Amino acid sequence: MKLMAKMMKYKKLRDYIKLLEDRKLIHNLEGIKDDIEIKYLSYNSKDVEEGTLFICKGLNFKEEYLEDAKRAGAVAYICEEGSKFSEDCNIELPRIVVKDMRTVMSEIGEFFFDGVWNEKLTMVGITGTKGKSTTATFVKAIMDNYYNSKSEKPMGFLSGIYNFDGKTKESSKKMTTLETIELHKHLSACVENGLKSVVMETSSQALKYMRTSALQYKVGAFLNVSEDHISDREHADFEDYFQSKLLLFKQCEKACINMDLEENLYNRIAEEANKYCKDVVTFGHKEEAQYYGYDVESTPNKLHFKLRYGKDVYDIEVSIGGYYNSANALAAIAITHTLGVPFENIKAGLKNVKVEGRMELYHLENKDVDVIIDYAHNRISYETLFTNIDKLYPGRKKLLVFGVHGNKAYNRRQDLGEMAQKYADQVVLTEQDIGTDDLKQIWTDILDFLDKSKVLGMIENRREAILFACEKAEANTVMVVAGNGADRFQKRGLVCMPEPTDGEIVQEYIASHK
Repeated sequence: MKLMAKMMKYKKLRDYIKLLEDRKLIHNLEGIKDDIEIKYLSYNSKDVEEGTLFICKGLNFKEEYLEDAKRAGAVAYICEEGSKFSEDCNIELPRIVVKDMRTVMSEIGEFFFDGVWNEKLTMVGITGTKGKSTTATFVKAIMDNYYNSKSEKPMGFLSGIYNFDGKTKESSKKMTTLETIELHKHLSACVENGLKSVVMETSSQALKYMRTSALQYKVGAFLNVSEDHISDREHADFEDYFQSKLLLFKQCEKACINMDLEENLYNRIAEEANKYCKDVVTFGHKEEAQYYGYDVESTPNKLHFKLRYGKDVYDIEVSIGGYYNSANALAAIAITHTLGVPFENIKAGLKNVKVEGRMELYHLENKDVDVIIDYAHNRISYETLFTNIDKLYPGRKKLLVFGVHGNKAYNRRQDLGEMAQKYADQVVLTEQDIGTDDLKQIWTDILDFLDKSKVLGMIENRREAILFACEKAEANTVMVVAGNGADRFQKRGLVCMPEPTDGEIVQEYIASHK
């Protein structure tokens, strides 16, 4: 993404060095001679232009990437103390060796763009184990309705589904929250394109590793939390995961928190929010919540509930099914009303919202089978999804197509195996962003917790697995395809490969069986 502020006055390399020296982040310098103008920042050797200050980051970084960056126009590079590039490197470029790359990326990104997002954008950050994308989509739908009523531009959107900066909408590539410099570029683009606000998913990883530390949110929302992302590459244990999510409140003016959480967790969240935020509001299905939702009713593709705020009661309709989505809707209502949006716009936005890959409903007419596409990919989201399906389709058999991510969150292999055992009558195992992991080993780990007699097939290619399941699904069955949602990529090895969405694959089957 080669988008820079058009009127930007470029700073010199010495300015960056002084910034890092003032922050006591420099380990040593080498080859710093000319006062070079820095016109671009990048850590991707395929995204370099003349005047780039290049960042060497990542365990898989190779010297050839730096050589490519120099050839494309890099004028200096930053590397971390202890890395192979901090001492032994044959590339002749000015070198800045730093002590903490994560902090440095946040500092120089904010410095390059002058932190324009904090002055120009009203930013909303949403964290939680599940529901971030859906809640963010609800927030955008409400804000867009509000802005449209005033003939203003829509809201910016940064998520695991897609990113929108006011001009460009692009599918995300396997990161809930963008890496630091890329995030800063998108936020700068939102400002340049005249947007007033942006809503974004804020993951525990983003908070822990300082991707968002240069941002100040007008509102931060904490949806829920349960054990997830536990691995040697993510969080050592639940406490580390939980504490990482709590960091959100240090960057928020106002907080919205869910009262439906377990009491001990809610109390810790509320304590942290009150410590850092000027205002804390609550939502949930408990009567003491400020935004209280009750009398929830759902069909597979529509949701109704009553909302009480103060002395007023509102009838809320959401154009997506699922009892559990009432919690996401309540969060979006609390967020947008806190931002000053009238209830008439809130109601209109939710009534017409569309969420890609979340409770997406299709029907196989040739055999009277409903197919649900959903992003559920961990224990809490599976439990929520299947509890909802049991309510919507009492007595129906369930055929589940799923996989488990490779290289991370190893607890999911047990969790999803147990969930499949508990809720599914039949299962088709397939891939789910296996990365460099061994797919057969992932399946073996899942099958330690899943009765093999339930397994209809084990098919590596996700598209083939979904088409196979469509063919095998019998009448009086609900077929559930979980994990990918509206994602258009599969991570195989170190590459994110373009693929049709799960919904598009189901539509392909439907079109061929009319």
